[in-house]
Amino acid sequence: MRKKYDDKLAVPMSSMIDVVFLLLIYFIITQRDEISEAHLAINLPAPGSAKASENKPQLLEVEVFEKQYFLRGTSVSLETLESTLNSFRNPDLTVIIKVSINAKAPDLVNVLDLCQGAGLTKLNVVTLR
Repeated sequence: MRKKYDDKLAVPMSSMIDVVFLLLIYFIITQRDEISEAHLAINLPAPGSAKASENKPQLLEVEVFEKQYFLRGTSVSLETLESTLNSFRNPDLTVIIKVSINAKAPDLVNVLDLCQGAGLTKLNVVTLR
């Protein structure tokens, strides 16, 4: 024998569908896109600081490859790089570290340690392709 289901026991699906669509519309309307630029730290010049822009910031480029280091395009050893960085000891010096994708993590860590030991705090790490 089969049991016959009453229409009284049936759950009204149209009401549930209405609620789902209302929630969907609510979440679509209230969604806000995240601005990725909001998380970037950008140093802008202060108003009226035209004299500061005349002084060009000092830059030092260090390229890191697998067990190879280049300072301003010249191949140097890790010891030479350390002595060069220690000779600058200028807190305004910006060091741009260009890392090859083939370089190992310890190679980059060595350069970062040398910069920290030399008191250089303005570091930029860029990936070379």
